[in-house]
Amino acid sequence: MRPKLKPDVLYVPTADGVHLFGAGANLELRGGAIYQWVDRLAPHLNGTVTLDNLLRGLPDDKRAVVAALLKRLEDGGCLTDAEADEPHGLTDRELATYAPEIAFVEYYRGSAARRFETYRNSSVVVLGAGPAFTALIASALHSGVRRLRAVCTPEFPTDEDRLTELTGGSERRDPDQELIRTVLSGDSDAELAAALEGADAVLHVSSAPVTDRAVRLHRLCERAGQLLVQGVVLDDVAWLGPSGAAWASAWQRLAAPEPSRPSTFLTGPTAAVVAGHLGLACFTALTGARDDGPPTVTRIDLETLRTSTHPFLPHPSAMDAPQESAEEFGERVERLRSAEPLLPADFSARAAACFDRYTGVLRALEEGDFTQLPLNVTEAVRPEGPAERVFGWGTGFAEARQRAALRGLARYAVTAPDPRRFADDGSVRGWDLVGKEVTTVPAGDVFTSGPGVAAALDWTGAVTEAVAQQCARLAVEDVRAGTAEPVLLDVAGASVDEAGRRHLDMLRPAGGEVTAADIGTALGVPVLAWWQGARPVGVTCGPGAVTDGLELVLLDRQSELTGESAYAPPPVPGLGAPPRGTDGAAVPADADLPALVEALASRDRSPVVVPLDHDPAVHEVLPNVVRVVLAG
Repeated sequence: MRPKLKPDVLYVPTADGVHLFGAGANLELRGGAIYQWVDRLAPHLNGTVTLDNLLRGLPDDKRAVVAALLKRLEDGGCLTDAEADEPHGLTDRELATYAPEIAFVEYYRGSAARRFETYRNSSVVVLGAGPAFTALIASALHSGVRRLRAVCTPEFPTDEDRLTELTGGSERRDPDQELIRTVLSGDSDAELAAALEGADAVLHVSSAPVTDRAVRLHRLCERAGQLLVQGVVLDDVAWLGPSGAAWASAWQRLAAPEPSRPSTFLTGPTAAVVAGHLGLACFTALTGARDDGPPTVTRIDLETLRTSTHPFLPHPSAMDAPQESAEEFGERVERLRSAEPLLPADFSARAAACFDRYTGVLRALEEGDFTQLPLNVTEAVRPEGPAERVFGWGTGFAEARQRAALRGLARYAVTAPDPRRFADDGSVRGWDLVGKEVTTVPAGDVFTSGPGVAAALDWTGAVTEAVAQQCARLAVEDVRAGTAEPVLLDVAGASVDEAGRRHLDMLRPAGGEVTAADIGTALGVPVLAWWQGARPVGVTCGPGAVTDGLELVLLDRQSELTGESAYAPPPVPGLGAPPRGTDGAAVPADADLPALVEALASRDRSPVVVPLDHDPAVHEVLPNVVRVVLAG
């Protein structure tokens, strides 16, 4: 062993010993003379002296003390074994010139000199235009690349004098460095491929927004097995990384608007900041200096230099589309059906991966300025913006947020088909709840707006809700067609659960007027229509229909009183005015899933369940998102 104290480890005396810290270490050692021992040993812990030589000549008792101390330092993360380092061919001049870069690698990994040598000898191409491109060349040269190719593209002016200056500076600092300059007249795939030929790594940035080229470069480099580290400037924001294959997912999740303009702020120090991030990403990737876990994309506001990192889920387009037989599909549905329900806390932790202000499947959960009484209201903010707003509500923040997340993920899943998963005839597989068998339905009937979409913490809950939505739709159609007459119900005398009673109690002081009617007589199962005053506010069916209906009425009244129409329940066309009378019928018992399926079957309609799983990463977070289509 050749013990070496990590470069960033510092030590200070304490009242009863010594404290070592830095490089991820935080070690407290106690003993009257322990600080003196560390201080005397430190100059020799440089990786050049073997452990045997350190101990040679010491009395037995001192030898034991030193050996034990070195073991404590090694276990505490303060020491590395230089004997385990791989050999390198760096000269003394290179070791001295690039000592900071080598020390950076050593902070994270062993064999730092060998790793830096690998980076130094890599063939690196910097491609782009403008001040950001020039700054990236400076960054790459300063980091120690021996042979750098600079490929200038035509979309933005590049300071040629500055490139000449960089060439001269690098020659003085590092005579072995070589900067080869090339100018491209265009950026077709063929021209780009030729310019990048033989490169181990490609760094790409331009002061102009070149999103199309960024996408094509990713494809070209992936095909050639080249590392790509690139930044894209959109208006006054630079989006940097991630390096390698994950870039495609980040770009798809970002869903950047088009078109964009060059930024007036991307000059001087700002360009250097952007270049520094990209250069460091390339350096760490080629040296293996860091393993930061899941990839992120870096966002830099070019006006303020405010910098943030944003995680993202893998995008379906960046993965292979899974193919499965009918038998495999049936087995998967059975696994989903028999899986344990998610606990609310577990769902909350898993769903966090779906949320990010810029790269999330859902951008945020927000209460905004909405009134939070009597019901809490939360919005699941979607990338599409205010045109497609999704809300959750409940008797507490946790319930409202959970519902908003479930509805938001369901809305996303039904709008995110992967055409590669379609059969040749444009169909997808589903599970027929009547025939209890695998069948197919047109993908256009699945990935569209309308009822039959649900998400829940368990499979049966999601399927039941989606089937109930379809029953509600048919019942409304019956009323519209005149084949079903709404039957007034005695809501005040209904037997309701604690939540339903609370909703009724809150409606009275709020001045809400609730009317309910059973419109499911032609269908053969209870389907409850609800009015708040004269306005139809919803139709509920299945387990919890009464409580859900009262909640919709209360939500509508809250929206009416506060003037917050955004979350008001949408009107139900075709219901008309509420039935009038004083003697309502008893509220019928809820129908369960088998009863709902039987009612649909009696109308020659087979409910087919389709898992909305075309985004595997989101499906992993929440497997219980379904679309129920009525076949027949």
